[in-house]
Amino acid sequence: MAGLSPLWALVPGGADVPLAKVGGAPEPEGAVRWPACAMCGAPMRFLFQLPHVPGRLDLTPYAAVYVFQCENPDTACERWDPHSGANTVVALEPGTASVKETRPTGLPYAEWTLGLAPAEEDTEALSVDVNEATDEQLVALDRALEDAPESKVGGVAGWVNGDATPECCGEPMRFVAQLAAMPFGLAFGDNGRGYVFRCRRDGCGTPFRFTWQGA
Repeated sequence: MAGLSPLWALVPGGADVPLAKVGGAPEPEGAVRWPACAMCGAPMRFLFQLPHVPGRLDLTPYAAVYVFQCENPDTACERWDPHSGANTVVALEPGTASVKETRPTGLPYAEWTLGLAPAEEDTEALSVDVNEATDEQLVALDRALEDAPESKVGGVAGWVNGDATPECCGEPMRFVAQLAAMPFGLAFGDNGRGYVFRCRRDGCGTPFRFTWQGA
């Protein structure tokens, strides 16, 4: 269909992408140092991991990324904030697999495998600035959000509460992927979505950032 751009939907229960998963324990492609929250010091909870998939999800030179966030019930850490230190994206280059440091004491999220399926979205409609959009453009945006995959790699972010693209090294980061809270039961507010972004500059010390929005 004219006006639609190709991308890849993240499909629960898929088996075509080894190491793409939600919950359980990380399956490392290298040495994972389990992260602690910079706000409260507690070990973060593992959310999901996405591997480098040539032609579909380019994470070069990394083999995979692992997303964690603080879910300490005794604190009010700003786990949605990409710069607070209450969430993190661990990017690993290929190496000997290991997991180090203290893990959280609570139960992990239920484990789901993920697959990648061809999909489409109206990139132009999803990219509109809601502060300057016409009524017609807002209607098109709502329609595009309904039609686009809730969980995906590529394309543009489908925001729940308006554009909140993080910045790094002085410029907006590049969208990598998003994952809906349901059916996985992830703690992204009220049935929200989590978003992974990458710095546009090589050599950045924190090349990936994570944020989420709840409904």
